[in-house]
Amino acid sequence: MDHLDWVEGETKLKCDAEKFFEVWSRKSYLVSQLCPHRYPKIELHEGDWDKVGSVHTWTYVCNEVGEHSFVKIRVDEFDGENRCVNYSYEDGAVIKNHYKTLKSKIQVTPQDEGCIVKWHFDYEKMNKNAPDPNLYIDFLLGTAKDIDACLCSA
Repeated sequence: MDHLDWVEGETKLKCDAEKFFEVWSRKSYLVSQLCPHRYPKIELHEGDWDKVGSVHTWTYVCNEVGEHSFVKIRVDEFDGENRCVNYSYEDGAVIKNHYKTLKSKIQVTPQDEGCIVKWHFDYEKMNKNAPDPNLYIDFLLGTAKDIDACLCSA
């Protein structure tokens, strides 16, 4: 790897940390039911949803950049006790068009009567004109807020 950069963002949610983490990491297929406008389809290709080495494909619609594509991710690390998952991105427009390397980490931390969801990306651009993945951080944080709204209204 030539040079690895990073970017991160976080948001405060009203829902319980365990409930959010359960939906995002152990029952990821529910994200497409709760947020079909963002993720029309989520598929498991290898392993179990919450197991290291499992492979998922997430079809997404990111209106902020007019992108309708998919991303194939692998679970590199799963820590249920600390509500943390690390992913590596293996295929999709994001990898083919912008980054040599893209890895992310989601951390869900209880706070007061809700939780904090933090996304972190490590990345290596294909070239200097490739965008920083801030818009994907914003997209994922927006998804977290949508899930929060659904979990709080249930």
